[in-house]
Amino acid sequence: MNKTIKSIMVACLIFTGFTINAQKLGHVNSQEIMLELPDYEDARKELESYQSDIMKELEMFQKLIEEFYQDYQQNMEGMSAETRQRKEADLMERQQNLEKKKYEAQTKLQEKEQQLLQQIMVKVNNAVKELAEKDGYTYVYEEATLLYAGGEDISNKVREKLGIAVKQD
Repeated sequence: MNKTIKSIMVACLIFTGFTINAQKLGHVNSQEIMLELPDYEDARKELESYQSDIMKELEMFQKLIEEFYQDYQQNMEGMSAETRQRKEADLMERQQNLEKKKYEAQTKLQEKEQQLLQQIMVKVNNAVKELAEKDGYTYVYEEATLLYAGGEDISNKVREKLGIAVKQD
């Protein structure tokens, strides 16, 4: 009975060892590949254009505030205390609105960047997944998160799948 249990345990250990050794591991630098895609350059240009439009709008609001302030300063002497107080409150409100618009613009810019990059990252991830399934990889790790990059670097295979020129190591 004791020998049977030992034999079963040894068989399990051997079987587990074969299973572990049979796993095919790979790693990829998807960030680097993403930067090499033509889609990334298109996204970068679109983001720059979007940012430029936002900046023009903010500059316009800034200019309007400056004109209002200059008008206030030029006509300040002839204003009653009540009018001056209303103009100052109006100026403060305009400045606060500009700050709010700047914050909203930054948020919109970040959202746009995330949206554009997410589309590209999905494309890279799908290529990695298809390659892993086709070539029988059990696990594919992101190179940036590894302390030790064991297994095969499949970055060039992913580049080929995406139609990017393969880098020579």
